[in-house]
Amino acid sequence: MDPLVIVLRFVHVVFGALWVGMVAFVTFFLMPALQAAGPEGGKVMAAVNRRGFMTALPILAIGALISGFWLYYIVGAGDPAAFGRSPRGMTLALGGLAALIAWVVGMAVVRPSMLKAMQLDEQKDLEEIRRLRVRGFKASKALTHLLLFALAAMAVARYL
Repeated sequence: MDPLVIVLRFVHVVFGALWVGMVAFVTFFLMPALQAAGPEGGKVMAAVNRRGFMTALPILAIGALISGFWLYYIVGAGDPAAFGRSPRGMTLALGGLAALIAWVVGMAVVRPSMLKAMQLDEQKDLEEIRRLRVRGFKASKALTHLLLFALAAMAVARYL
């Protein structure tokens, strides 16, 4: 087996697992807890951010996406269009597309909403903070479902 494929698969699986796991944890556990905590939730999110969460998550996502698209090209034997017409290729392509859309939603909606809410927390603009958190939470739910779909596609594509 090609060492490049091994490295790409390692990066894709590990970074993808961390990306999906972290997003699912935040969406299903952390964000509801922050909402229940009210204004105090901002302190928790600020502490999480100081540990590099909002920097690490996009890096993991980009690593998973780039390695996944590169693997798709390699597995497609240099002809991803032909590979994309096979059941396995279509499944991987749909999963990759879902992950890419999730990344865009995360970078365009969730991340800016959460960062802005953390900045405003210091100014005590509670209504705007609540609005931003709700916006981020709704978008986070959507991107989590996209990532879970991508995960399922990657898990079953091999058998199609």
